[in-house]
Amino acid sequence: MKIIRDNSVLINTSYHVCTVGYFDGVHLGHQKIIEKLVSNAKKNNGKSILVSFWPHPRKVLYPEEHFDYIQSNEDKFKSIKKLGVDVLYIIKFTKEFSKLSAKKFIDDILINKVQINKLIIGYNHHFGHMRKGNFNFLNKMRKKLTFDIEEVKKREINKNYKISSSEIRNKILKGDISTANIMLGYEYFIEGEVIKGDGIGKELDFPTANIKVNFDDKILPNDGVYAGYALVSGRDYIGMINIGNRPTVGGKERRVEMNLFDSEKNIYGEMMKIYFVKRIRDEKKFKNLDDLSHQLKKDKLKTIKIINYEKI
Repeated sequence: MKIIRDNSVLINTSYHVCTVGYFDGVHLGHQKIIEKLVSNAKKNNGKSILVSFWPHPRKVLYPEEHFDYIQSNEDKFKSIKKLGVDVLYIIKFTKEFSKLSAKKFIDDILINKVQINKLIIGYNHHFGHMRKGNFNFLNKMRKKLTFDIEEVKKREINKNYKISSSEIRNKILKGDISTANIMLGYEYFIEGEVIKGDGIGKELDFPTANIKVNFDDKILPNDGVYAGYALVSGRDYIGMINIGNRPTVGGKERRVEMNLFDSEKNIYGEMMKIYFVKRIRDEKKFKNLDDLSHQLKKDKLKTIKIINYEKI
């Protein structure tokens, strides 16, 4: 996959099929759009081109608001490449760029720069100043367009959920990781370096790997205990993840830590990828460490059942 960041012109020597969007998370809806993009390009012996932006528009337009990403750029690029896109065309999003009208975006970017023959757009996608550009906008001016248009409808993606990146962020923030995973089409994950903790988990016979997440703007699930698995040193481990400040032991800072089942290997300094499968319970303050240990044993059994697809 070729990545273009310099606003250069893509000389059209074949047939350019394009889609536009930020594509945070590359969720089921995005995947459907990209699959259609790639298949259209192949059918016409052309190129599939995904036009995206950096940073996210909300970071630029609402800097006072806290905003976290579902994916880092690196992970997003990997997902897009895996789906077979030929060209990723990245535009730097600025306040000045945000004032570009939908019509001017079509003329300046899609026609002059990307030189498209066909645009594939999601049913809920908007573009241009004040988000005035969408499929209906394009459809009204269809006769004047120099390219074909095609809409990916909601029913083509999922009949049960209205899937969007913002809705997935809300689900993750609330801890509804099961629904978020359905919308994503894969298990939500974070990645980071294993760092030393305070050793309390080891005293309870539940040693944990503390993670320093490697992308500061990565969205974290709501505080609580989750069933999941991890990839570290080339191996998969089942385990339970805790996010929170550990109130039972007087913790003050928010941490991400995971108890890996059947692992006694020293993994300090290793990179670990943690996949969230299902939320088990809220984080809570116990009367003492014995009560905490008793609960952790229950959490472990529940985690094993969840990972093994058993009813709990």
